Amino acid sequence: MVGKAMINDFQEEIEYRKLALKKDIKKSGGNCARILLALVLSTYGLVFIMTFSIKFIGPMIGFNVVTNLKENMILGLSSDAYNFFAGYFTCIVGDLIAILIAIKTIKVKFRQEIFSKNKSNKMFVLLGATSCIGVGMISSMVYMIYSTVFKILGLNIPQPDFSFPKQNSFLILFLIYVCLVGPILEEIIFRGFILRSMQKYGNLTAMIVSSILFSMFHLNLVQFINPILMGIVLAFIAIKSKSIIPSMIAHIFNNTITFATTGISLLKMPILEYTFGTLYFLVGVAALLLFISKYKSEFLEIVKEDTRILKTYQKVRYSFSGAWSRAYIVFYIIFIVITMAATNLAK
Repeated sequence: MVGKAMINDFQEEIEYRKLALKKDIKKSGGNCARILLALVLSTYGLVFIMTFSIKFIGPMIGFNVVTNLKENMILGLSSDAYNFFAGYFTCIVGDLIAILIAIKTIKVKFRQEIFSKNKSNKMFVLLGATSCIGVGMISSMVYMIYSTVFKILGLNIPQPDFSFPKQNSFLILFLIYVCLVGPILEEIIFRGFILRSMQKYGNLTAMIVSSILFSMFHLNLVQFINPILMGIVLAFIAIKSKSIIPSMIAHIFNNTITFATTGISLLKMPILEYTFGTLYFLVGVAALLLFISKYKSEFLEIVKEDTRILKTYQKVRYSFSGAWSRAYIVFYIIFIVITMAATNLAK
């Protein structure tokens, strides 16, 4: 009888700890989703306010709000100016709002935990950053497969506008955002607050949740696989380094080399494009293989986590089960469906 009572008490304790862990994961995942929801709503809210202000208040103060696409004018602004202020500038403001909310809601010490001193060596950071090229190539191949499936079904995937601005001033601002400011702010949010807040449930859980959210943050199917795979690599770099500074370096390098490749293709110089493309491929493959070979055992050690109460897949599932998480998932699905419908109905 005593033994049976002890077993019952033990089982009750396990169930209690399981319920408590589920509740805590649900809350933490919800806080992460709330940050993203605030980010996207504030970003698109600012776009609406800016467009409304120009369109309706502009004429009252004598501002010309005529849109003429042939002359590259949108609401009286050059298309470069409009795209910057309605696109990248609002993204920066949205990121900053998300960071402020994260500081208030997520129990992570901003300086001590997020910007702690780098614990990894330069070779690890260099290989990690360069391996992002290989990850990008794998992502592109996966994208080609599912985009082909969509085409067979008669559907086109909406393409994000990554075109370079024609005006020099906005080209410089565009490159500063894409290659520097954007990666820094995104690393603070995803490998800083989100990854760190989920690490108490296990590194693998934190990697998966932060990478899925990183993918959903981009709000398009073109950038669906790449942020997940890149998110895993960046998360590993951040966890091993115990700092997001190396993951920032890797993210900055990835964005810079990607847009350098695009820029070279626009020069219409086949020899330069072929040479750079060949080097890009060889370096990317070699770096990724070397990175995997050299750090595979450390990665496998890092992703080990306690699964006695909840398995990893259960922890990930509960991370997306809260009200805020479901709200962001619904928003993401609606956004993707609307953009897909708009693209394909306009054919």
